Amino acid sequence: MELELRNIQHQYGKKRILQNLSLTLTPGVYGLLGPNGTGKTTLMRIIADVLYPTSGQVLLNGQDKNKIGDLYRAQIGYLPQDLGMYSHFTARKFLYFIAALKGLSKEEAGERIQSLAKIVNLSGQLDVKCGKYSGGMKRRLGIVQALLNNPRILILDEPTVGLDPMERVRFRNLISEISGDRIVILSTHIVPDIDHIAKRVFLMGQGSILRQGTIKELLSEVQGEVWQVVVPGRLLAQIEEKGTVVNMLQLDSGLELRVVGKQAPHPDAIQVAPCLEDVYMSYFRSPDTEKTPLKETSFR
Repeated sequence: MELELRNIQHQYGKKRILQNLSLTLTPGVYGLLGPNGTGKTTLMRIIADVLYPTSGQVLLNGQDKNKIGDLYRAQIGYLPQDLGMYSHFTARKFLYFIAALKGLSKEEAGERIQSLAKIVNLSGQLDVKCGKYSGGMKRRLGIVQALLNNPRILILDEPTVGLDPMERVRFRNLISEISGDRIVILSTHIVPDIDHIAKRVFLMGQGSILRQGTIKELLSEVQGEVWQVVVPGRLLAQIEEKGTVVNMLQLDSGLELRVVGKQAPHPDAIQVAPCLEDVYMSYFRSPDTEKTPLKETSFR
């Protein structure tokens, strides 16, 4: 299976949100990282066929999604940031409703609902009204509805917001397990959610893909540029002038700082192994540090 985005552009009025974006994706998990307002949600809505691009094409196995219509939408599972729910529906009724919209028979829907609810730990709350659900429960319910039709293309916009650490681990394991024969696009602000499961990561800024690669490839870009040092609090401002402070821990002996920068921020600073969050901060520490977009990218 191959999903291709060809020269996608999108504008709201005179404001350009996506700029001539081209990608080719094959089965696996793809992490999408970037600051707010960089076009991530717009891109996912276009792939999910709930928003038309101003120009460009989305193709599935070489066929324009607009020409194959329902056959394309049948392959899609989508969890938006804000999933509308009827508060007076029970979770079970809501899922049967979504299943009917997706063309599932009642018998098939019942089997899928029971199976998926067990995975996300909602089996005992299916007959509770959606309006009584907590934020985390609503997010888990959203994951179930996205998976009901066993989609080949799964689009998840901030899927772990509101989940506790155990639920996040369960979710990551589920995504890793089901990703073998499907394309999973996962946008998140919680960098560890994709640290161990993403086939490749896109860094997105100003409506374009700035950088892409495997976790290993991206980490290599900041090798030797991540530092740790303990300094008196009065030196914090000086350290911030020399690099980006990624983490700060108050100790009895002073502030323990993790800093991303080309040069050592202090004579006592030592180099430490980078993580994906360090890569993110190296690209998005401020608007004027964003790097040159990639023109076209293909991942197989």
